[in-house]
Amino acid sequence: MLLLSIIDHITTLLDDVEIKYTREDNVLMTRWKTDHFEDLKIKIMANNDESWAYIIAPFTNFYEVEESKRMKLAYDMLKESYKVNGVKFAIDDDDDMIVLAETNDTDLTSDEIQTLVGHVVHACDTLWEIFPS
Repeated sequence: MLLLSIIDHITTLLDDVEIKYTREDNVLMTRWKTDHFEDLKIKIMANNDESWAYIIAPFTNFYEVEESKRMKLAYDMLKESYKVNGVKFAIDDDDDMIVLAETNDTDLTSDEIQTLVGHVVHACDTLWEIFPS
């Protein structure tokens, strides 16, 4: 029996729930229009041993935020991470703010991937609302 990579498996799930995506190597990209975004990009990828899948929305670099507003934003991101279901607001190694859902469930179902992606999309609107203007 041929085992699919986790990304190949996720592509079949996305097809099942009719979420459009593009694929470049082992990264899937979906695009969304929301209340606050005209073209929100959500990436789906796996770690090297394919034991984890990540649904990630890059936002902006933390240091592009006015210095006087950074600590409040970091605090608000931490508070919102506690409130939202299965999603984290984080700052990655490059100091980019991201919205992230991760799972080590390599037997995902169509409903589960749809829920994870939906949570990330919704959380991006939440981050937009707390982002200082």
